[in-house]
Amino acid sequence: MQFVRRSGALCLLLVVLLWALPVCVAAEQEDDMPKLFRSGFLQRVFTNTDLRDAKAVLDVHIREIARELKLNVSTNVVMFTSFKSMIDALRKGELELASIPSIEYLSIRETVPLIPSFVGTNSNGQGINYVVITRKDSGIHSFSDLRGKSMLLPPVAIYEPAHLWLEVLLMKAGKGGRDTFFSQVKELPKISKAIMGVFFRQADAAIVSRAALDTSRQLNPQLETQLTVLAESPNLSDFVVCMVPSTSERFRNNLSKALIRLNESKSGRQLYTIFQTNGITPFKPAHLEGLENLLRENKRLKAKMAVRK
Repeated sequence: MQFVRRSGALCLLLVVLLWALPVCVAAEQEDDMPKLFRSGFLQRVFTNTDLRDAKAVLDVHIREIARELKLNVSTNVVMFTSFKSMIDALRKGELELASIPSIEYLSIRETVPLIPSFVGTNSNGQGINYVVITRKDSGIHSFSDLRGKSMLLPPVAIYEPAHLWLEVLLMKAGKGGRDTFFSQVKELPKISKAIMGVFFRQADAAIVSRAALDTSRQLNPQLETQLTVLAESPNLSDFVVCMVPSTSERFRNNLSKALIRLNESKSGRQLYTIFQTNGITPFKPAHLEGLENLLRENKRLKAKMAVRK
């Protein structure tokens, strides 16, 4: 049982599309269509996936996806080692598409010209809901009961909203920093390992995604009877797929149609199943509201604590 970060999974799916654009684009390569389609991704979103394995999976499905969606124009995929290098490339006009973690997107949306176009979907809608879990027989009945207990977390590099939510929980409860509140805090590379870590009493509690927990419970009914949820986050967007305004409207429309058709294709659905995600959907400002509210709450609480000091 393995869970792959939705952000990384969707990025992998998008890479498939980056090999080609609709046939109509290839047949009508006019001045308003880019000669080279460059797409940017952060390397860190592939932390939970071996890049060689990912490429092998893509190679298996790429021909079928290209056949079903009739895509046939080669492109250039750029993997950035840092967010700064990605932003530099966007400012220089070196990308036509970029997949950006939502917290980073919110930090630069006023200064870097971008067109937010898609977000990921899951069984409950868009974004991720995180939960704090513990064993039902642990004697832990509230978040306050976690004082002096051990906590497992997903890696901050790719699950930053989960860490932001935990920070807000601690400040709202007046518990101080996590290192002083918990006896031990450990990051695990896979959410599935955190779930099983709590189940096997290797840790007192963990923060995991609601989707991963629900899937684990379906696969292992014992988890349903042994684990309980102490708290649940609002829906938090994890990434935004952005186009750039320097490209033509016709190009963006064609690309959007190709991305949407991936949801409907047999091979696309197959890839979504492999990477534990449901698809993508056109962006709406409401998709970011949960994360924006959490960031505002974090800022407000920090300011309040600073005044007390």
